[in-house]
Parts: sequence; C-alpha cells; structure tokens
Amino acid sequence: MKDALPIQSFDTEKFRVTGIITGVRENSALVIDPNGKGYVVREGMMLGSNDGRIKRITSSTVEVEENFRDDNGRVKKRVVKLALTRKK
Repeated sequence: MKDALPIQSFDTEKFRVTGIITGVRENSALVIDPNGKGYVVREGMMLGSNDGRIKRITSSTVEVEENFRDDNGRVKKRVVKLALTRKK
C-alpha cells in the first residue's frame, strides 16, 4: 500500500489500547503501535493495514472493522476488538 499513514502500516492486532477517553459527544482512545508511537483515535478513523475503520469505542474496547480475503478470494468483513490494557 503506497502512501500509507504509519497508523495503517501495522496489523490491527499489533496495536495496544492504553487509554480511553469517554466524551459527551464521542469517545476517543489512545493506541500505541509496535514501535511505541501513540495515536489518539476516534470512531470513523482508519486503523491497521487491512483498511480497518474504527466502528465503535466503548469504555473498555476499540472495535475495528476490516476487510480480508477468505480462502476463495472473496472479500469479507471482520471486527477486531482491541481491549484496554489494564495496568498491573
């Protein structure tokens, strides 16, 4: 993928959610990429290398809907849920 943003150059599962901000109008989340760089994301933004789009941010998860090809080459949608990592 050419001209991909850094936030779109990693598999969705490789991101960690380290904070969620619940707002009056919308929620946002802080996600960290595998290189340790943080991004504030909102619903509707792109995330991950499979044209993932953030569908929902709850108080504990970021839900990303992305496209993938199945074994027959058909494009399917799946939802990847990234859970908020709790500090120990």
